[in-house]
Amino acid sequence: MTTELGVTEFELPSDLEIRIVRTVAAPRRLVFDVHTRPEHLPKWMVGPPGWTMPVCEIDLRPGGRFRYVWRSATGDELTITGTFQEVIRPDRLVSTEGWSDGDWPETRNTVTFTEHDGRTTITTTVRYPSQEARDAALGSGMREGMSSGYASLDAYLATVEVAPAVPGMRLELVPVPVTDVDVALAFYEGKLAFVVDHDVQPGNGSRVTQLTPPGSACSIVLYKDLPGLDLAPGTLRGLHLVVDDIHKSREVLLARGVEVGGVDDLGGILYAPFSDPDGNTWLLQEIPRGSQRPDDL
Repeated sequence: MTTELGVTEFELPSDLEIRIVRTVAAPRRLVFDVHTRPEHLPKWMVGPPGWTMPVCEIDLRPGGRFRYVWRSATGDELTITGTFQEVIRPDRLVSTEGWSDGDWPETRNTVTFTEHDGRTTITTTVRYPSQEARDAALGSGMREGMSSGYASLDAYLATVEVAPAVPGMRLELVPVPVTDVDVALAFYEGKLAFVVDHDVQPGNGSRVTQLTPPGSACSIVLYKDLPGLDLAPGTLRGLHLVVDDIHKSREVLLARGVEVGGVDDLGGILYAPFSDPDGNTWLLQEIPRGSQRPDDL
């Protein structure tokens, strides 16, 4: 398929599908946003001349629904609704789509966004329940309508200022307020087997002790009376420690003297709670492979 600007190409990858490809002169994250945010869509996805999109409702999450309503100058209306099945920003969208007039069957639409040299190729694969339905769509003026819509998208993208990309950020340190650093250190190092990275006294009676859980890229710092950190000891809640086997991990911690609560199953994700000597709370967490983490979709 071509990556030439201003050209919409169609192909038939199977008896049930139509694939539409269009390349636009904009970065992928912006193209994803103008396809999924209600402040953008009504400004370019307006349909034939004389039509507008007065209603654009989007709940952008797996299981979330969308609803678009178009209205003509004479008051005629057309509504499309659907449900998002996959939302992977800014790479991929999968959703169902149904038309209000009942003449068209529900389809499953997969849209991918691929960026190269500042251009984004939009690939839309529409899957119909039958070959007859697909062929009817091809004969309905679909090619002309989508090409016109993409021309409107090109014009709109030229008016949108690209916001600076957010720089990469890593969460590396979580402050944990404690009453007695030595008591807390005995718990985190002695019972949880956290590795001590630093244990220093910078002055003014303060002490900073940094530890890292086994296998973690994020550390904690035990502190007392550090300027700018005014959480009371024991007020931190729900820090998560992700483990591969929560039952085995719980048994090990129990054997090491940690009072770990029972395992709870919350929608397929497993949790087991415990606290440090000050009452700061933690959760062991296991996400089974069948629970569909975002990176598994």
